[in-house]
Amino acid sequence: MKKFKVQLHTHTKSDPDDFLFHSDMQLIDAAARLQYDVLAITCHNKIAHTKELEKYADKKHILLIPGIERSVMGRHVLILNPDPEILTVHNFSQLRDYKKTHQESLIIAAHPYHPIPYSLNEHFELNIDIFDAVEWSSFYTKSINFNDKAVKAAEKHKLPLVGTSDNHVLKYLNLTYSYVFAAEKSISSIIDSIKKGHLKIKTEPMSFIDLFFMTARLTALEQIKKAYKAIAKRPKS
Repeated sequence: MKKFKVQLHTHTKSDPDDFLFHSDMQLIDAAARLQYDVLAITCHNKIAHTKELEKYADKKHILLIPGIERSVMGRHVLILNPDPEILTVHNFSQLRDYKKTHQESLIIAAHPYHPIPYSLNEHFELNIDIFDAVEWSSFYTKSINFNDKAVKAAEKHKLPLVGTSDNHVLKYLNLTYSYVFAAEKSISSIIDSIKKGHLKIKTEPMSFIDLFFMTARLTALEQIKKAYKAIAKRPKS
């Protein structure tokens, strides 16, 4: 088995929901500098993956896995190697049906118990059969860690934990990630190894100040983007 440094939850300015400044290629460049072997760009409700990006990443010795952070009944679910059919999934019953016919995908419970409106919370255990893994998110500090409940749920249901950065600011790309132990550097091998729990999380907490200011920054930028969209929709006089 080989060891691969893996980052599976990231966002860029391609994201339709977030107002970010770095491009897909800038994210790939940053991942290459940090010696990642595997990367996924997981925009909200959009598959940003393209053949051009795949080739660009390959030149940097990075395997780029397609991904999406899908809103399911308003709650976030991370799907790696999704079929475009995922864009038609709106509720957990549909996601369950999707999983039955798309075993090549990896379905991760994103930040399931973080105190944000789009965390899974009660929907996680009510739909536990859908999930292949549980996210350990980099959004925590030494004294405030909402991952603890996710760890207990993962242990209870014998699901692997996957460390990710849920990256919105490149400065924090390397705080939390995973090492995956797989036979080869391919999408199927990496996903299969994660499903079997052949991985190890590497993580360090954010400082409280970093977490506060990053959360405030993202919230402010989200409101700016919503305002911009509202203005753009106004009929021209």
